[in-house]
Amino acid sequence: MPQPPRLTHPTALDPSDPLAQLNDVFLEAYEARQEAVLARLGPAVAQVGDSLYLRIGGRREVGPARTRLYHQLKTICHVPLAIQTIIGDEGGSLDEAARGRLEELLRRSEPAVEAIARADFDATQRARQRRLLEASREFIAEVLAANGVTGDRLVAFLRAQMDDIRANIADAARDQLHTTHATFSAWVAEMSPEQWSQLRVVVGSGHMDRTGNLAAQYFTRALGDRWEGRFEREDHENPERRVMTSEDATDEQSAFALLATLVFDNRTSNAFFGDESRMGRDVLADPAERELLEMFGGQPQAPT
Repeated sequence: MPQPPRLTHPTALDPSDPLAQLNDVFLEAYEARQEAVLARLGPAVAQVGDSLYLRIGGRREVGPARTRLYHQLKTICHVPLAIQTIIGDEGGSLDEAARGRLEELLRRSEPAVEAIARADFDATQRARQRRLLEASREFIAEVLAANGVTGDRLVAFLRAQMDDIRANIADAARDQLHTTHATFSAWVAEMSPEQWSQLRVVVGSGHMDRTGNLAAQYFTRALGDRWEGRFEREDHENPERRVMTSEDATDEQSAFALLATLVFDNRTSNAFFGDESRMGRDVLADPAERELLEMFGGQPQAPT
């Protein structure tokens, strides 16, 4: 069978290489241009974690995107998920590590039962959290006593909690949407029509960019952008989109830097390709598609 190529030397350019030094000029210029674009950027909002940030007219505002209730609801949902994570999908006997983690989860859940009374839940939510925690504690005790569980019994336990879990998810979504809306609406009320038309938003997803990101849905609707509803992908290649979602937006600075990059890349795309959307795709995408057709023809065959 064919042998893979051997790596005999580093593939990256050495910093002393004249070609590397030539490329440094581009990298430095790109960073400077990004900062210049950001300085002149119109109104922009970033949502990162629990906070919303607004930059407008040389000033900065910060407001909440969620309340503490969001995290309280989410934490209780994580208890059944922790059980499934520790045990695994197929069940079976507990090894020492899994047993130790279940015992720790059981220990930490005991004071959490009492903490529910002091949390921000209403009466209906409070009763729901107690059901979820007590059911989880009883199941953990059952598994520890038997030193294991079947996959079917695990799934039956998880499915039995789904009504309460779905209700928590709905309440958490409602909390974020209405908290975000209150903050954003107060900012929008002070914007001029021109500022509103220039407004852009970047949403930091915190993990891989998932279809239907709640904040992206909210801002897409609030700004009147294209929205197709459930399971539709955001229109990432549309240069006129005003809402951008990225897992690389991990803090306020990186979020606004991504907006500046988007604006500058659109201008670069138009200058080189005559198409503002072109840099929304990998610059290698088109030749890669052609080369892959040459390499594989159609669907690749499995090794024999």
